[in-house]
Amino acid sequence: MNSAFPSVYYAQQNGGDVSALVEKLNLAIFLIQRSDAENATNPNAATVDFSNATSLVIEVSLASASVSNSGSSARQLRLYESVGAIAATLGLATLTYVIGDRVYRRLWLFVYKNHLVKKTDE
Repeated sequence: MNSAFPSVYYAQQNGGDVSALVEKLNLAIFLIQRSDAENATNPNAATVDFSNATSLVIEVSLASASVSNSGSSARQLRLYESVGAIAATLGLATLTYVIGDRVYRRLWLFVYKNHLVKKTDE
């Protein structure tokens, strides 16, 4: 039980979704408490509960490494997406700055090509 808590905490610090692991740990704690209560009256049931709790703790310890890796991968993917979005924004801004004036003038000429400017007498 003592090794499962740090491994779940480490998985959570790496960005993994540990809600299922925490539920299993809570169930293991409940089984351990129930086995302590049953130990005086029904030792066989207490042994079964303690065995189930131990298997849950082992399962959580093994699964926490996978959850930690997936959390790290998800965090890294979000970082790459952010850097990509920043690079695309900077590229588009640079492109607009460099050729934006030329595009604006051509668009203006296209829109107003049929307009005539006449001198008025005042």
